[in-house]
Amino acid sequence: MFRKPTAAVLRLTAGTLAAYLAWSFWLHPDEIAVRVLPSLPLGLVIGIDVLAARYLSSDKPWSYRSLVPILMLSATSIAMASYAIAVVYVDHKLETRSFEGVVDDCHKVWAARGLVLEGPDITADGTQNSIGSIQLAFDEGARGTEVDVFFDTEMGHFIVSHDRPYNLKNGELLTLEALLEATGDRGYFWLDFKKLRLLDDAGLAAALAELEALTAENGLKQRFYVEGEDPFNLSVFRDAGFNTIMDTHPLADASFVTPGLINLYKLLFYFGDFTVMGMNYGEVGDPIYGRRTRASLGRVPVFIYHVADDAQVLDELSHMGAVRVILVQNQSLNRYDLSGCP
Repeated sequence: MFRKPTAAVLRLTAGTLAAYLAWSFWLHPDEIAVRVLPSLPLGLVIGIDVLAARYLSSDKPWSYRSLVPILMLSATSIAMASYAIAVVYVDHKLETRSFEGVVDDCHKVWAARGLVLEGPDITADGTQNSIGSIQLAFDEGARGTEVDVFFDTEMGHFIVSHDRPYNLKNGELLTLEALLEATGDRGYFWLDFKKLRLLDDAGLAAALAELEALTAENGLKQRFYVEGEDPFNLSVFRDAGFNTIMDTHPLADASFVTPGLINLYKLLFYFGDFTVMGMNYGEVGDPIYGRRTRASLGRVPVFIYHVADDAQVLDELSHMGAVRVILVQNQSLNRYDLSGCP
């Protein structure tokens, strides 16, 4: 009663995993050498599945001591097969999604914390994330700007700062409310929500209420992109109708584990129903958003940050349809006129 159904499950999962491996190698025939190593555990499970199914189908005597490892093997195989099916399903869905409403301007370079003339380094009393630097960036042609914020649960307000203790502006705290009063009717905002993952339910509710109030006028809500690396807390802002950036931290494109990590991020992105994916570009000679990662993500819209001021890299990214926003790592540089327009 136990042996035949379990043997059938093992055969089915082995076939599913083998089909997934074949599909993966067929899609990327030029990367077989790179993909062999991370595929070995999957191949091992397939082999064990087949052997276990043959054992259960035979007339050889067996004991219930084999029940636990075989059930564990079955559960592991089913989980892997479900993952493989989910990846294929999500790839298809993402390839056919329209991504309507996502910012799509051919001038993709936004300001990083405004235009900071004194240099790229963040200092406690610097002008990054200030009203002046952000107004200057818009004056110089930036379509949008990234702004670093914390939500202070004791004050009940968003504080504009890259660090904690907070960076002061002219010796005082700068609230997001004051910043938007000065600049809120201009351009897009990429809200880098620091420590979003640490907020409890009450803190999330207060932060959402504050942001709803601040973006209620001038169509500002639709020009806001809220970034966070915690998909659960970020989903609160998604459910409220804000554009969301799921921040990711994959390894360099050349790493042998990168394809698996990117697949996991795609699953989180799709089932989380987020707007865009955020990602560090990496090094010019060793990028994170490299050829394999781009191919795996396909049409998924991405916001790329920490991009070196390299003319070839910036030009290449500017002409990629999936790349919607670029932040140059040196925040004192004006590259806002760089165009990917046809």
